Amino acid sequence: MNGNLSLAINVLCLSTSYWGYKWSTQIQLPPTLEKAGHKQFFTNISLMATMVSNVASILNWCIQRMVGPSKAREDKPFFANLSELVSRHIILPQALVLETVVPLIYWPLRLFAIKLIMQGVADGELSGPLIPISVDIAIHALPFIFLFSDHYLSGYGARFRLSNTTAWFIIVATAMSYYKFLQLIIDPTTGQTYPYPFLDVPEPYKSVIFVITATIAWIFYALYQRFPPRSLLKETIKMD
Repeated sequence: MNGNLSLAINVLCLSTSYWGYKWSTQIQLPPTLEKAGHKQFFTNISLMATMVSNVASILNWCIQRMVGPSKAREDKPFFANLSELVSRHIILPQALVLETVVPLIYWPLRLFAIKLIMQGVADGELSGPLIPISVDIAIHALPFIFLFSDHYLSGYGARFRLSNTTAWFIIVATAMSYYKFLQLIIDPTTGQTYPYPFLDVPEPYKSVIFVITATIAWIFYALYQRFPPRSLLKETIKMD
């Protein structure tokens, strides 16, 4: 298996994610969100992680093709194994987990409780226009679909090498970093609000939300590990 399908998936994902990111970051934010800017949105942070994963996977495809993708791990040079480890077992799982959480939270609230995720909504009606559905899908659905397909359907995926314990610490660190990041760039005393109304709650409720979200993210990682993809690459190596 030479990973061509994985390459195609990552190229498509990079293209649509960049387009959606560029379009969404041109939206004029309301005054309560304008100072902190587009960098405060979890969706945009996840998109950045996705695009980094795409680039890393594309570079890894080039490296593996150069050294010979059918070679066993012990027969490959150090840089080829390092490239595979970083792109497929460190960056990809982090991006996949982030992009699993995004649609899991966004779409139910977008369809049934939009006031919880969009500022400026009163009495169930948005004061301004919604983003086009094509952009909505590009940033809130396609990244997960592409990353999930790359891991499970391309034949190039394998069980992640990060243990569940290591993943737990990484996920908790990511959640805490985002929590502290928002605290750093948002000052409610000046009229600023959090990017999502469901975060505009006092402590300890805000912390509870982050803990629950981090726990859900880790559960999905554990599920991905419990049900790893069937790697056609491994089967090819064994047959050789």
